[in-house]
Amino acid sequence: MYAEVVVDIPSESTKGIFHYSVPCELEDQIKVGSAVLVPFGARKITGYVVGFTDTPDVACVKDIHGIRGDSGLGDELMVLARWMNRYYTCSLGEAIAQMFPSSVRRGRTRPKFESVVNLAISADEAETLITEMECKAPRQAEALRIVLQKGPILSKRLLTNSYGATAGAVRALIAKGILSETEREVLRNPIKKPRGAEKPPPVLTPEQDKAVQTIIKNFDEERKKPFLLHGVTASGKTEVYMRVIEAVLERGKSAIVLVPEIALTPQMTRDFSERFKEKVAVLHSRLSQGERYDEWRRAGRGDARIVVGARSAVFAPVRNLGAIIVDEEHETSYKQEESPKYHARDVACERARISKAVCILGSATPSVESYYKALNGDYTLLELPYRVENKELPTVEVVDMREELAAGNRSIFSRPLFEAISDRLEKKEQVILFLNRRGYSTFVLCRECGYSMRCPNCDVALTYHAAGNRIRCHYCDFEQPVPSICPNCGGRYIRYFGAGTQKIEGEVKRVFPHARTIRMDTDTTRRKGAHETIVTTFQKGEYDILIGTQMVAKGLDFPNVTLVGVISADTCLNLPDYKAGERTFQLLTQVAGRAGRGEKRGHVVVQTYSPGHYAIEQGTAQDYRGFYDEEIACRSEGGYPPFSRLILVVVSGKNLSEVERHSVSLAKALQTRTRSAKQWKNTKILGPSPCAMSKVKGMHRWQILLKVDPIAGPDDHSNLINDVLKACPVPSYGIMIQVDVDPENIM
Repeated sequence: MYAEVVVDIPSESTKGIFHYSVPCELEDQIKVGSAVLVPFGARKITGYVVGFTDTPDVACVKDIHGIRGDSGLGDELMVLARWMNRYYTCSLGEAIAQMFPSSVRRGRTRPKFESVVNLAISADEAETLITEMECKAPRQAEALRIVLQKGPILSKRLLTNSYGATAGAVRALIAKGILSETEREVLRNPIKKPRGAEKPPPVLTPEQDKAVQTIIKNFDEERKKPFLLHGVTASGKTEVYMRVIEAVLERGKSAIVLVPEIALTPQMTRDFSERFKEKVAVLHSRLSQGERYDEWRRAGRGDARIVVGARSAVFAPVRNLGAIIVDEEHETSYKQEESPKYHARDVACERARISKAVCILGSATPSVESYYKALNGDYTLLELPYRVENKELPTVEVVDMREELAAGNRSIFSRPLFEAISDRLEKKEQVILFLNRRGYSTFVLCRECGYSMRCPNCDVALTYHAAGNRIRCHYCDFEQPVPSICPNCGGRYIRYFGAGTQKIEGEVKRVFPHARTIRMDTDTTRRKGAHETIVTTFQKGEYDILIGTQMVAKGLDFPNVTLVGVISADTCLNLPDYKAGERTFQLLTQVAGRAGRGEKRGHVVVQTYSPGHYAIEQGTAQDYRGFYDEEIACRSEGGYPPFSRLILVVVSGKNLSEVERHSVSLAKALQTRTRSAKQWKNTKILGPSPCAMSKVKGMHRWQILLKVDPIAGPDDHSNLINDVLKACPVPSYGIMIQVDVDPENIM
């Protein structure tokens, strides 16, 4: 018996299938989708079984050494992996690797066991022995009494550490045969048990009920279109998800719920575990390897029928999948930036199609592509136009910062925002201040010669961080102390420009010294559990002002927040990206939706230098359709998605001239190939040209952007790219090529 194996090495020379002999003792265990340990050259690496054959392609076939993990992938996930292999032009090994926890792929995690003691005699015999031992062996009598009361099976650690039995007494009882000692598996559970009384489900609004019933009726349809649930902020999308999942569970099926940010996972997990108890598992990168391994196994064994998690949870090995829900479907964090560069939303739609499950995409600000598909019948559109209990949307005030500057106000805070913060603090209400840029200052400049402190490895200015008085690159993590003199001219007038969340925090403490402030960004949430701690303490009212990046803009529910201040609405508006307007609109709408979710109406103050831009006008008006109509017209004129499919080819390397030379060769090969085939007649090739970020982590970067007719299928564009890459093989001097299908970022 020979297994066809793909290996977990992202290299052109290892993209094929390799044959290995299956030892007799493993024949009943190894299946298609199993992760196995195989010899590869002088190493032992992880591979994945993709089939079997009777005739190996080499004479000397090596044996598989063992299995990694206690379960493989089912047939549906293998079909999904092959789809990813074609659509995202990645290797099959890379696609399958995404579906296993890293601990399984590396063979680092095993089940955890603990010692337990068990009463080896009857309860009546134990009672008699306790009486007999109380005088001669009181500690043994006490240990036996505890086992009798708390047992009959009890953790040995719990018995000695929590219940007061001595280790010597327990050993003596085991030696006498009164207790027996065995081992049992302990699941590492990252979900904290819900506290307080269980809340009854709320009464659905008519719009919620209509959405739920429409989705449930679709369960029995053979061909299911994805649903786009477009609901304003606080319209109760989560309750719709829960009611659909209740119906899924009643049919004996499972569900996956995706959230875009790890910061949202604890809150969503808590909500779902309060409703569905131990049926919920959680999967995201901030879990320990042991926790993630055990949650993955619980899902695969059917012990957990609901998986809540971030992007990679789309691959959870749940049994009998009935629904996949993608909350905040528009979020860019669903796109993986490392190979394979998949988008979890699109993978979710494909997995639902393969499994004949329902797919629900939810958002208050759907991506332009998703809304276009809904209007054109590819998705089924469901609307939740009102907030639950008919709560009013927050009032929005736009402040033109040019007028503030003309009036002599050079502060970070406009006069209306300053007055609004003061008012909320006086009323004991909470405030969120949003700025989508971390750090203290965005760049450090010498005022004598104009020299800007830049990263030596990346084409980007270094960001000043007040903690430690250091400047840091947010792309490669290079950092150094702030120089006291200019390294270019020796001048001493080093100044900091721009603002990040650290600077906002410092200004708040200076201007509002009695306000209790907390900050949530990448710098403050590095430690495990930091997201949950910040969210929980703010929710409890232990802080007055929450300052944060886009982490605070999505999905979080703080009933006492009545004011949201957007420090700068222009942060990503002027980036060289066709999605800049869309992202600005989405962030404004989402962060504004954090205000007024309780009994009191919310207020939003938006500070901007571009008050007339349609993304800001429609964002502050909470008018999605108005924004969509303007944005789709711009997309149509420029031939951008959804009117084309983008494929970004990035060539990188340490030698700039070789990067440029290979980029030119690739572009010529693409032009030649697209001219010769009918399905590529509408294809446009832009470039080659240096990337907007022309150097990252010491690697020079050039790009070629293809605008492909959206009618072309995944096999078409995959064949195009693969044929061109074969025609232009990567030279031996360290050139790397990355292909990004449907890129979220073309910088």
